[in-house]
Amino acid sequence: MVTFLSLFLWLMTDVHPVKVAVEPGVASVEIFLDGEGIGVAIEPEWEVECDFGDRLRPHELVAVARDETGRELGRAVQLVNLPRADAEVEIVFEGESREAPTALRVITESAERLEPLAVFVTFDGLMLRGDGHGRFPLPSYDSSRIHIVSAEGYFPEGVTARRDVTFGGAYGGMVATELTAVPVILEDRRDLTTQELRGLLRARGEVLTVAAVEHQGGRVYMVRDHGAWSLFSRLGHALDARNPSTRVDFSREVVRIGQGARAIEEIPPGKDRFYLVVPNPALARGLAIYPIIRPFSIQRWGLPWLATHVRTPLDAVPDQRLADAVAVAGLRAAADGCPRTVVLVVGREGTNHSGFRPAAVREYLKTLHVPLAVWSTEAEKTLTLWGEAVAAGGVSRLGKASRRMLKDLRLQWIVWVEGSHLPHEIKLAENDKGIRLAE
Repeated sequence: MVTFLSLFLWLMTDVHPVKVAVEPGVASVEIFLDGEGIGVAIEPEWEVECDFGDRLRPHELVAVARDETGRELGRAVQLVNLPRADAEVEIVFEGESREAPTALRVITESAERLEPLAVFVTFDGLMLRGDGHGRFPLPSYDSSRIHIVSAEGYFPEGVTARRDVTFGGAYGGMVATELTAVPVILEDRRDLTTQELRGLLRARGEVLTVAAVEHQGGRVYMVRDHGAWSLFSRLGHALDARNPSTRVDFSREVVRIGQGARAIEEIPPGKDRFYLVVPNPALARGLAIYPIIRPFSIQRWGLPWLATHVRTPLDAVPDQRLADAVAVAGLRAAADGCPRTVVLVVGREGTNHSGFRPAAVREYLKTLHVPLAVWSTEAEKTLTLWGEAVAAGGVSRLGKASRRMLKDLRLQWIVWVEGSHLPHEIKLAENDKGIRLAE
């Protein structure tokens, strides 16, 4: 009955018009931003002004269509400054009994009608093997316990989609419940349990139900200032001299990736992945798209090696948008449902033509619960526009910065809570258990 004509696909601040289209019988459309009414759209414009504020923050935009009596006829929801996939993944359970499914089917859909390059599914962290037609047999399991099923689809042009659901236990067999991933920091090395979190997480004043906790492999998204590449390139040559066989193997791996022969599934779900986000956008579908290089295994290659060897022809292109790229990296990391961090490497003479200031982007990543680590190419700690930067200007310093960042990543746990919630609305009560929200 109501559809948004204004699609906010980029990072939004300030005042913008919100325009909707309606079907016959609709007399008015009330627009809500984060639960608060901001105006009523009526014919002939069907438009209201929306103030997204002067800070980067996640938002939920809702349009409610009503008839002349005020009765609701339908609604549309649009997420703003949150992960917006150009593709969708659905999980359908199959089996003779609803209480004990034996397999699941993954259905993918892309706005561009693209076929997925790869789809992988995990069951309680265990990778499932499919039959090549979107069907995945389930392993033996205890139906009285809650189980987490995740499906990720990778499409051309860097498009990804993910779906996370629970089943079993109190939910029953094929009844799947939508989940929100909440990253928390456990300050000591021990296992986190759902019982410890009971009553601690809230959103909009309501206590959230914790379905499960996971401690899977993390994702590292690196944004490298072009001004840092000359030094990191020299560090890469120093690592080459120490590890000539690794250099040969990595060169072959890069060629395989360039030929499109490498499936994402080659990196197990429990292993850490490294992505390079290029701060020079390309235009696609009318939007500024920041290229993200397909992932490498950190366990296999090591973070210092990846930081100094993964590159693109854009590494020397001027007019980089560093802050915008960091925001996009955080947005992508927030969609993964895994422990995550963004690493920004700043050089001495890096330029920034972004539309957002570093302080605004840093605050935005905090609202997404995505930690940001800042490295510099200096030999000592330095103060930058992004705050204090860790020295990474040497092979030993780069190794130390890498170990520190990965140690912090190991402290992250993912808490799955029932329902769909905006990240900045989720609050953690004060506690003496050494648990805090990641930021």
